[in-house]
Amino acid sequence: MATETTSFVFSSLAGSEIYNAPPPPVMEKMAAGAFVSLCKHLQALSDEVQNIDMMNISGFCRNCLAKWMVLEARKLAKNLRQDAEFAVGFTSSTEEYRSTVKALDGLGYDEAAQEVYGCTYPEWKKRHQKKASEEQM
Repeated sequence: MATETTSFVFSSLAGSEIYNAPPPPVMEKMAAGAFVSLCKHLQALSDEVQNIDMMNISGFCRNCLAKWMVLEARKLAKNLRQDAEFAVGFTSSTEEYRSTVKALDGLGYDEAAQEVYGCTYPEWKKRHQKKASEEQM
């Protein structure tokens, strides 16, 4: 399987340089790591950063992240079922393949929200959510 690399040319005070991006599988791992770091960062700031503030400033919040996780799980399960070559990179046995697809299909909003919030959503709301002000609404 051939991997693509992307080159970017950027300028600095020292002149133009070529940046070769890591291959797509490495970029995907980097993106996944960045997502985990974002979730941990938001967990650490639960009392300071409210979902309504995130929505007003950025157009998304923790709930959106959880919903996107569920959507990605469904896409990944579909790809695993449809593309044997794609599945080889994720599982080493038929049993592991079945278990992975079942887990992806079974991931619901509550489970995804627990990953994003670091606890159940009702628990997070009880501990951290503040009443939105008129200005926030």
